[in-house]
Amino acid sequence: MKFVIAGYGRFGRIALARLSDSFPDTKVFILENDKEKLREEFPSGTIPIQTDAVAFLSNSDVLEMDDFVIPMVPFHLAAHYISARVPNISETSLPEEIAPVALNQIRMNSSNLLVSRADFLCPDDCSEPEACTVTGRINEPLYETLKSIRVPGFSVLVQRSYQILPGVGGYPVRDLIELLERITLGRHLVATSCKCHGIITALENA
Repeated sequence: MKFVIAGYGRFGRIALARLSDSFPDTKVFILENDKEKLREEFPSGTIPIQTDAVAFLSNSDVLEMDDFVIPMVPFHLAAHYISARVPNISETSLPEEIAPVALNQIRMNSSNLLVSRADFLCPDDCSEPEACTVTGRINEPLYETLKSIRVPGFSVLVQRSYQILPGVGGYPVRDLIELLERITLGRHLVATSCKCHGIITALENA
């Protein structure tokens, strides 16, 4: 298994540091468009590539099904991957019915919505315990809540993000491909979510 960190900003660096400490013998790909961010000495086994993350995931012949993608880009990687692979798909407006789904929301634009169980800044090394480390509350995992969304005219497709290490999560390449295969004609709410945080993108495949 290899790790693929998509984006090498602050959280991409945190992910690499923790992966290198815990899995020193595992290859880690760094996908980053900005070559200036790649001008440093990397741990052994790290493969920095100046590239567009979506293009790499769409066309790479070096990735295997069990390799793990860790999205650290400032956009919804899974939705952009789908858009790159499906010829006639594009973002569309989020339905109003989605508004009550999560307690805390940030609308990035008309098609993308950040959702969260938290109204505070979470520690970046949270281990996703059963009870929240800040509030002590036990909530249904957000990815399960999102799966239960029912919006007329939209299907709901949820990509679960699994925790690899505290503060580092993602999903296997296999899951990303299976998500793509579930895209049919029509409108979709595509979500990526861990236990407490997620992003939802509205897509229309004409």
